[in-house]
Amino acid sequence: MKVTVFHIMYSMSVKLVIWTVKAFLEVIYTPIFLIRLFKKPRKCPLISNKLLLLPATELAKRIRKKQIPSTEVVKAYISRIEEVNPIINAVLEARFEKALEEAKQVDKLLQETDLSEEQLEEKYPLLGVPITIKGSIAVAGMVHSAGRVDHNVVAPIDGIPVRHVKGAGAIPLLTSNVPELCMNWETKNKLIGRTANPYNSVRTCGGSSGGEASLIGCGASLLGLGSDIAGSLRLPAHYCGVWGHKPSPHVVSSEGHYPDCKNKEEWNKVFTIGPMARYVSDLKILLNIIAEPEARNLLRLNETVDVKKIKIYYIYAVASPLPNHVNTDVVSTIEKVRTHFDILCDSNCTKVDFPRMRHCIEASYMRLLCLEDVDNIFEGSRGDGAYLELLRYLVCQSKHEFTSIGYGLVRRNFHLIPPKIINKVHKYLDDLRNDFLRILKDNAVMILPTSPCEATHHGDVFRKMFNPGYLSIFNTLGFPVTNCPVGFNKNGLPIGIQVVAAPNCDRLTLAVAEELEKAFGGWKFN
Repeated sequence: MKVTVFHIMYSMSVKLVIWTVKAFLEVIYTPIFLIRLFKKPRKCPLISNKLLLLPATELAKRIRKKQIPSTEVVKAYISRIEEVNPIINAVLEARFEKALEEAKQVDKLLQETDLSEEQLEEKYPLLGVPITIKGSIAVAGMVHSAGRVDHNVVAPIDGIPVRHVKGAGAIPLLTSNVPELCMNWETKNKLIGRTANPYNSVRTCGGSSGGEASLIGCGASLLGLGSDIAGSLRLPAHYCGVWGHKPSPHVVSSEGHYPDCKNKEEWNKVFTIGPMARYVSDLKILLNIIAEPEARNLLRLNETVDVKKIKIYYIYAVASPLPNHVNTDVVSTIEKVRTHFDILCDSNCTKVDFPRMRHCIEASYMRLLCLEDVDNIFEGSRGDGAYLELLRYLVCQSKHEFTSIGYGLVRRNFHLIPPKIINKVHKYLDDLRNDFLRILKDNAVMILPTSPCEATHHGDVFRKMFNPGYLSIFNTLGFPVTNCPVGFNKNGLPIGIQVVAAPNCDRLTLAVAEELEKAFGGWKFN
């Protein structure tokens, strides 16, 4: 009985603290609201070069047929990047000269090779196609700092996923901007500053794969590698209107990512590198390329999926008081998708209600914070020195972002949470995972919001810190998820949904994504 009373009192205390913090933030944000009234939004210019509108599969085909030189394609993307980057500020470090040299080598190879087109496609499926890489993933010879000003380390070798895309013939153009140590749902650091949303510069592109999403969204990149531990690939994809996929655990190697974690077993359960693209067909091919060889057979991505036979479940909102209410644009998008599949599929979509999901957001955050030995700005994983760094920040003397310091403060005090509560969280997540597995095990997917709203204003990340709980829960449960751009709101900002499947059923979420692209058009920038 004492334990039960303790748990109730503890839960009430936590909720009171959260409510107080949220109310306090609303008050201190008042000056920011006033400043926004005078900020004029900018949108990236429309795409004039039609070459930039071709999917990677079509580009690779034309390059193999020698209809378009790889150098012409690379130059077109470099030109677009230089056109839009003054607006979005998404480039961490460029390698344009090296990329042009590699494109020339591709063109030379095609002139001299004895391989047939079919052999070239099998060996180099992305031959001569440009790609961009999130700034936390190692690219040989490029700074590998993850947005830190005090970590000027040059990557000696490519990360394993980068090695795979290079082996497939793709040409990296740059590394894209990230928040410091990827510890933010907004892309901002003290190295190059803040990255903007390509549809509206006063809105965020999300984080931590925000540089990738912004470049892909405005047609300055075609394909990209991002990473996801708390929705940090899917949230930017949602905000910027592109496709992003969080693979099942252990499908894509995390070797070459910074920050990293010494506890690889636990880290790889919740963290993964994944593909981002403007077109679903490219998303699928890129996933097949970066997946580890043993995982490719498990995923069966080349297997034909009959979407009509898939059972569709859906949720309009998570019944939690912590995130913002799901807005009408997101609800209508879910409804539009549900209606489409009601007509298409053999059985009607089924609305599900998991009462247990009420606590999924705080539980997922606590599960992620349980990770020990994650790279951070402090020595060790306990956040020693966090209070001193906070003082430096308050007097504008810190080299670091508040989110990185905040992580240290949380880790410094995480031991104050009773072990019984932590155990209860793990038990709760196991039970919730079983709830999902029961309905998703037989050729089924679930559709739900990626976020309760469209791209937020810069700086709103603290006011809306629980919204990404819609995403982080699937990191902690270990399910594959695809963000799908479905339309736009009245202000021209993208609205997406996420499609979830059982572990290693990535092909189902991607098949549903392909159908959504056919039905609603997918990525658009006009």
